[in-house]
Amino acid sequence: MNTDTEDTALVLEGELTIYTATATFVTLRDYLTGRNLCALDLSAVTEIDSAGLQLLLWARRVAAEQRICFQFVGISQAVINVIDLLHLEPLFGGYPLDTKTENPT
Repeated sequence: MNTDTEDTALVLEGELTIYTATATFVTLRDYLTGRNLCALDLSAVTEIDSAGLQLLLWARRVAAEQRICFQFVGISQAVINVIDLLHLEPLFGGYPLDTKTENPT
């Protein structure tokens, strides 16, 4: 997880699951403090469950409450699959153009 500067996206890698929820929550909370932009790079997330989705929804809500711009700058197929399954794409404002892939039929 990377949080170097104000302009840097927060990179989340590996599992975004119940097993990593506490550490991810702390990272997201710290990342959101004092920012004008919440840019999440989820391109390296390999697995996401309901706990991981709850963290993304929480971060989006906190960003809205604090008038912080919220966006995905990268998103993995695992995350796309969960968001699509639950029809949450409009809630998150869509996907980055260069990372949306076609779902197999």
